[in-house]
Amino acid sequence: MVEERYIWCRNCNEIHHVSPFDKAPAYSLAHGEETELPIDDRREFMRRHAGHRIEGLKGSGEKYFPSGRPMDPMGTRYVEVTNGQEWFVLRGLRKTIREPLNFELIRGRLRPSGATVGIRENEIRKEMKYHFSWTPSETLDDRKIDLFLEILKEVVKGLNPHEIKACGYDTQDSCTVYGLLEPPGVQALIERCRPHFDRDELKALRRFIDSHKAGDGVLALLVKHHDWIEETVK
Repeated sequence: MVEERYIWCRNCNEIHHVSPFDKAPAYSLAHGEETELPIDDRREFMRRHAGHRIEGLKGSGEKYFPSGRPMDPMGTRYVEVTNGQEWFVLRGLRKTIREPLNFELIRGRLRPSGATVGIRENEIRKEMKYHFSWTPSETLDDRKIDLFLEILKEVVKGLNPHEIKACGYDTQDSCTVYGLLEPPGVQALIERCRPHFDRDELKALRRFIDSHKAGDGVLALLVKHHDWIEETVK
C-alpha cells in the first residue's frame, strides 16, 4: 500500500497532498507549438506558506468514499490522517473537473457505523429468465421469479452482515464486498419458498441456487459498509 502523505499549514489551514504528480509539467500551445512548463506544486506550496507553522500528516490507511466510487474524480472522499499526536479526517472534493482536489480538515476519526446486506436484484432476475428459458420442464414465469426475489430479500434482511464470509470485491464501490450465501441461508430460503412453489419448482430453484451462489454467481450477496466521522474537540 502506498503511504498517503500531506502537508498542513496550520496558519492558513490549507492542505497539500504530496504525490508523484507534484512535478508533472503543464503544457502551453502557442502558434502551433507546444511548450513544456516545469511545475513543482510542493515547492510552490512551501513558498506560499514560508514562515508559517507547517506540519506533516500521514495517512492511516483508512479511507471512505460515500458514493462508493474511488475513481470518480468529482466524488467526495474522506481520509484519516495523523501528525503523530492528533487524529484528523481530510474531506477531499472539487467543484469542477478542472480544479485540483481541495481538502477540508476535520478533527476526529473515521468510525464504522455498521453494514447492510442486499442482493443483485436485476442481475438475478435476468439470469433466472435466461436459465429457465433453456429448461422448458422447469419454467418459472415472471410472477414466480418476482416472488422468489421478494422472499430472497426477506431472508437476506435477517442475516448478520458481520457474519457473512467475503468472497470478492465490487470494483465500482469500495464500500461493498461480495458475500457468500451459506447453507443455513440457503435452507432458510428454501423453507420460505416451500408454501409458494410446488415440488418440481422447488427442485428447480434449488438447482439454480446451488449453481449461482458462489463468489462469481449472481446470488453473491452485497455487503455495504458505512462509516461516520467521530469529531473531537480541541
